[in-house]
Amino acid sequence: MVSYSSSEMKRNMPSPCDILSYLPDNVIENILIFLPLRDAVKTSVLSKKWRRNWGPILKFTLSLPGFKCCPEIKHLISFLARNDIQDLTLCFSSSDWSRGSPKLLETIFACLQLRHLHLSYCLFDPPPTFEGFDNLISIEFQDVPFEVDILKTFICKCPLLERLTLKGCFYIGNLDIDAPKLKFLYIHARWHATFLPSNAYRKALKNSETSVIIGFFRSLPVIESLNVGYQCWQFLAAGNVPDRLPANLKYLKTLELPALRFEFLREFSCALCLIRSSPNLQKLRLGVGYTKSDTADNVKTVDKFVESQDFSDISLNKLREVEMQINDFSKPEMEFVKLLLVKSPLLETMHIRQRDGDFYNGYRILKEVTRFRRASSTAEIIYFGPNEKP
Repeated sequence: MVSYSSSEMKRNMPSPCDILSYLPDNVIENILIFLPLRDAVKTSVLSKKWRRNWGPILKFTLSLPGFKCCPEIKHLISFLARNDIQDLTLCFSSSDWSRGSPKLLETIFACLQLRHLHLSYCLFDPPPTFEGFDNLISIEFQDVPFEVDILKTFICKCPLLERLTLKGCFYIGNLDIDAPKLKFLYIHARWHATFLPSNAYRKALKNSETSVIIGFFRSLPVIESLNVGYQCWQFLAAGNVPDRLPANLKYLKTLELPALRFEFLREFSCALCLIRSSPNLQKLRLGVGYTKSDTADNVKTVDKFVESQDFSDISLNKLREVEMQINDFSKPEMEFVKLLLVKSPLLETMHIRQRDGDFYNGYRILKEVTRFRRASSTAEIIYFGPNEKP
C-alpha cells in the first residue's frame, strides 16, 4: 500500500496558473479539432507542453513571388521537420532566375519523414552530411538546376522512390538513375538541357554496337508509366537498337512517345523494341516529332525494314487504348496502325489524329484503315482531321 502525505500531494498537483499543461491528451485533441487553423497555431504560446500540441503537419505548400533567404523561412522549415512533415511543396517565382536561383535551405534535409517533395525554381544541393530520405516515394522538380552527379547521388539515398518527375531541369547530363522501385518516370527537358550526350559522343554511339536503351531500362525494372520526350527519345535511339530488351518491362502499363518520327529508322525500330518488350501494356500514346525533309531517312529504307520484320513475337494482349498522331499516312505509319490492330485482342478505342496534310485525303486513307484486320471485334477507330477538335 502506498500512502502520500498532504504536502507531497500538494507538490504533485498542478498549480492553478498551469492547469492547461496537465489536461488529458484527448481533451486537448478535441479542443484543437474545433479551432480554426490560425487559432490552433496560436495555442502553442499557452505553455511549453502546448508548443507542439496542435498536431503534426502532414502537408505544406509555400509559394513565394520573390525569394529572400530570411530567418523566418528557415525557422518555418525547421518547425515542419519537427512536426513530421510528409508532403512538402516549395515554389518560387521564375523571376528569381534574373537574380540567381535561390539555394534551397539545408533545413529541408532534416525533414526525414518526407514522402512527397515538389520543388520549383531553386538550387538543389544536399549537404555532405545528408544521409537520405528513407520514406520518400515521389519527387517532382521543375526548373531545378543540378550539378552533374547530384541527382544520381540523391536518388540512391531514396530507396523507396516510386515516382520521378523532372520538368525543365538544367545540367542533368547523362541521366543515371538507380531506383529499383521506380514505377513512374516523366522527363521533359528544355532544348538546351544536357540530357543528350555531346554531338561527338552521339555520333560515336550511332556507329557503335553500344545500346543506350538497354542500359536505360536496366535501371527501371518496375516502371509502370513512361513518357519519353523528344531529347530523351533521341538519346534512347542512339547506338545499336535490339529487337527487344533482355528483360521484359512486365510492369509497364502506359507508354507515351510524343515525338516519334516514323521516317527515322532508328526511332521506328526503337518504338518496336519497346512494344515487343511490354507484354502488359494497356495504354499507348504516339505523337509526331518535327522532321526536316533533308534529315529523314529514305522512306524506302524504313519500308524494307518493316518488310523484313517478323512480328510473330509481338503480343499486346492487354492493350485497350491507343492515341496516335500521324503526319501524312505514310507507309511506315500505316504499317504501325495495322500492327497495333492485329495484335491487340482487347483493344477498345484507337484515336487517330492527322497533324498536317489534306483533310479529304485523310478521310480517304481512313477508309483503308477501317478495312485492316482487327484482333478485337469491338475496337472503335476514331479519326480527327487537321485542326479538328475531339
